[in-house]
Amino acid sequence: MKKIILLLFSIFFWGNVAIATDYQNLYLVGSATQAGWDTNKAIEMIMSETGVFSWEGYLSTGTNNNELKFIKARSWAESINAVDGHKHFESETEYNLAYKNTDYKFFVDDAGCYRISVNLNTMKVVFTRLPDVCDIPAKEAYTREIFTSSNGEILNYRKLSPIQPEVGKKYPLVIFMHGAGERGLDNNAQLTHGGELFAKKFNRETYPAYVLFPQCPAQYFWAYEPAPTSYNATTFPVNSVLAPAQRQVKELIDIYLAQEDIDVKRVYITGVSMGGMATFDMVCRFPEIFAAAVPICGGVNTERINPSVKDVYWRIFHGDADGVVPLSNSRTAHSKLMVSGAEVEYIEYPGVNHDVWNNVFEREDFLPWLFEKIKTTTSSSTPLSAQQDAPKAYYKDNTLYVNTQGNGILEISLYSITGQLLHNVIDKNIGDKSVPKQYSLPLLHNGIYLIKIQDGFHQSSLKIFLY
Repeated sequence: MKKIILLLFSIFFWGNVAIATDYQNLYLVGSATQAGWDTNKAIEMIMSETGVFSWEGYLSTGTNNNELKFIKARSWAESINAVDGHKHFESETEYNLAYKNTDYKFFVDDAGCYRISVNLNTMKVVFTRLPDVCDIPAKEAYTREIFTSSNGEILNYRKLSPIQPEVGKKYPLVIFMHGAGERGLDNNAQLTHGGELFAKKFNRETYPAYVLFPQCPAQYFWAYEPAPTSYNATTFPVNSVLAPAQRQVKELIDIYLAQEDIDVKRVYITGVSMGGMATFDMVCRFPEIFAAAVPICGGVNTERINPSVKDVYWRIFHGDADGVVPLSNSRTAHSKLMVSGAEVEYIEYPGVNHDVWNNVFEREDFLPWLFEKIKTTTSSSTPLSAQQDAPKAYYKDNTLYVNTQGNGILEISLYSITGQLLHNVIDKNIGDKSVPKQYSLPLLHNGIYLIKIQDGFHQSSLKIFLY
């Protein structure tokens, strides 16, 4: 009897050792991981010795989004599961494992960074909660936001904020314009390209900033309405109204520019494909806002490029094998920007097709180049609209100079970019119309302001940019 028991024990022991030594690989899958339940994307754990594996990374949580299991290979041929039912694990607690083909899973109750240690020799696993020292997936790092534009339309966008914003400190603002394939209403697809780049912990610590990823509704095309029938930029319109989706993004930018913690000298815009076209369009319309622009495989009708964009730093990328957006778009835009006096760099990737952004986002100098750019001009003013015989005005050194026709009482209203009235002047004594009238304005911080000037029945508007 003792021999039988000893024999059975030996079979059990050596059988388990054999099974353990057979495991040269171990993978992690589940809705709590970035792999999801796709075994082809299963996360490989690191083997330190025979049968002993570990992994460190981010585990998410949420409804139906907090499960994980272990598998021997990138298939469901054999899995390693929790014993005796599902387990909601606690940090630094040891749990038993089994080779059974059951559906028992481990559940994550607290999203964050973990170390998972698996010993197949003893069939044990330990989950250890770590400080947030790992890269957080983009879908977790960016908050979901909704913006309602002035005409009542909804714009979904995702926002990445500095990890620990400091009171009184100003941060750069980055606008990322996605491509046509990421349009929709899920408020998630727009993070497909570029989202992980900005969300990496090292990048967030090195380049703290507010990063916005708006999502274009499916019925729109960022820069043009209707959508272009050809992506050859020579066919793009020269004079067109601001497209609906682009107008929503511009209003969103204005809201953020009015925030005290935004550094208006460091506003950047970049985009891929349709978003590259939107980048060109936005800067051509509002060059005074942006310090730097990085259009990737985009394009613009070069008749729109004029010296007003020369104060923006440009970096253009394109693959020379692009079969979707013509290479000539970027080449001609680069040439015209050079003529306009802009500081522009053009980088072309030999043999790379439309998805050149993969190469671009792997560049070690992509973010350093972007975040070192600072708007060099200190102030400027741009007339927005003026009726015939309306007063003409310009701003300099905290003083507004107004040429008036003397048609009546002159009223000057100063607004923040969000429409808040900051200052109002009513002048009933116009005086000599041959010289500009001077009006001292209150001390203004860096930002963008609007001035409305009413001279009797005539009205004009002025936008002021202070950096």
